[in-house]
Amino acid sequence: MVLKKLFTSFVFLILFFGVLKVSAQDKSEYYSCNTSLWIDNQQIENDSTFLTQNYSLLVPLHTVKILGATYEWDPEIWRIRIRTESRNLTMYIANNNCANQTKIEKMPAKPTIHNGTILIPIRYVAEALGAKVAWNGKTDSVFVSTTGDIPEDFYGSTKEAETVEVLRNRIIVLDPGHGGSDPGAVAWNVKEKDLNLQVAKILKEMLQNGGATVYMTRTEDRYIGLYTRADIANNLNADLFVSIHHNASSNSGARGVMTLYYPSSKNTKMNGQKFAKIVQKNLVNDLNARDWGIIPRPNLVVTRETRMPAVLAELGFMTNKSELERLVTYEFQYQAAKSLFKSITEALR
Repeated sequence: MVLKKLFTSFVFLILFFGVLKVSAQDKSEYYSCNTSLWIDNQQIENDSTFLTQNYSLLVPLHTVKILGATYEWDPEIWRIRIRTESRNLTMYIANNNCANQTKIEKMPAKPTIHNGTILIPIRYVAEALGAKVAWNGKTDSVFVSTTGDIPEDFYGSTKEAETVEVLRNRIIVLDPGHGGSDPGAVAWNVKEKDLNLQVAKILKEMLQNGGATVYMTRTEDRYIGLYTRADIANNLNADLFVSIHHNASSNSGARGVMTLYYPSSKNTKMNGQKFAKIVQKNLVNDLNARDWGIIPRPNLVVTRETRMPAVLAELGFMTNKSELERLVTYEFQYQAAKSLFKSITEALR
């Protein structure tokens, strides 16, 4: 009991006194949005109260009832408590910190009050309560599933790609980098693993519509080992392997694209280096991006251990805020996927 009281006091000090330094009405950090929110096939009404901060969606607190949770609001100390039978979250207005059970975590956005309505970051809360969250940049919609199932048609269709003869009977493996407990680069609370997966899903549909057989090393937010990724491609006897990533740098001004490959001495019609040259050329031209060139990486597992031509494409620097603002848009993701589609068909020819 003593330890419990000490922990409660510790949480209160960390969360509450941190709040006092920040105004709850600092609206310059929040933006209105028209994002659609679905929870288990039920669309949640957006009566102009949805906001975004740091690319995260904030929705009314009462939304947690649909997730099977209850909530308490203490206006005297700006405290929010959200509970289920197995979960207990405590957070405060205008503060990133959340006590998730006995662990202090940093949320991607701060709860706030807008037009008298308490708003919370839905992705963090839903995932903390055990739900699965997906985002479709094309339709600007979020789907929360308490069962873990995301509808197959949620991501829509990208049937712009026409059937390409060179793709017939070809096996392509797409590798969305990172996932699960490995977020990859994180900048302004955007996680690289999410961007990688979004581009990969768009590219997969393009390639399938073009006639290729496409496999992904992961189709959801879960951790896959590096050697396992290479094994997947090798066991499938794939024709090409494309690992999709986004970059980060201590230099916040760095921007542009680069393509990594395993340096091989094999003089074949197509190898990693030749494939990398094609990918890099198209990314620079199609994305109007700064050219960092192709870079040999002898210790990069996913390109070293794969037995087919393989590349790792870095689509931009998340640590450059202006570039990140492009990377999170569907328009950029679609264009990046289209450029990789072009490179794959060119390499196969």
